[in-house]
Amino acid sequence: MGERLQRLRKAAGMSQAELAAAAGVPRDSLRNWEYGRRTLLFDAAIKLADALSITLDDLAGRTPPAAKKRK
Repeated sequence: MGERLQRLRKAAGMSQAELAAAAGVPRDSLRNWEYGRRTLLFDAAIKLADALSITLDDLAGRTPPAAKKRK
């Protein structure tokens, strides 16, 4: 997830300091998440997704489940 977070941050044109400030998280924490040194907790993931204007699924790299076929 760290590499994805870094790609999303860069795609948004934000530095680590800018994203950390926008999300209200410490810059050192953001750096540790991006480099895989720490696990991103749910509450911080919500803040980062909000600051990047993306969904938690986007942040996690999830794709929506395929539509179920009705009989």
